[in-house]
Amino acid sequence: MYSGKHKTTGMNVQIACTLDGRLAWISDPIEGRRHDTYCLKESGVLLTLSPENWMGDKGYVGNHMLTPIKKPKHRKLLDWEKEFNTQINKIRYIIEQVIANFKTWRIMHTDYRRPIETFSETISAAIALHFYATA
Repeated sequence: MYSGKHKTTGMNVQIACTLDGRLAWISDPIEGRRHDTYCLKESGVLLTLSPENWMGDKGYVGNHMLTPIKKPKHRKLLDWEKEFNTQINKIRYIIEQVIANFKTWRIMHTDYRRPIETFSETISAAIALHFYATA
């Protein structure tokens, strides 16, 4: 599974997909502009699933996922580290496509015209309808 995120209207939504690019899971919105690790833990997905077989971007380093190697402060990345990152990012492209598709949902790319307190309920309903329609 791949983990990614989409930030909108001051909310963060964690997204996971399968290797073939099928949307597998979306978290409830997490309010505020928070770090990816915080949102991943708040989403509750780590309570039931182990991230050891997941991939994530550099925002998920330290969560037992496969992530690109960060450049150390004292040196450039070695050739094998660059190649590793290239291979990871070729696979991670899948989650970026799933996130891009998620952003095409009308609710995600238009101004939210209802009270912001209702956004969480509204997006949760849209997510439920998506999974119902694709089941």
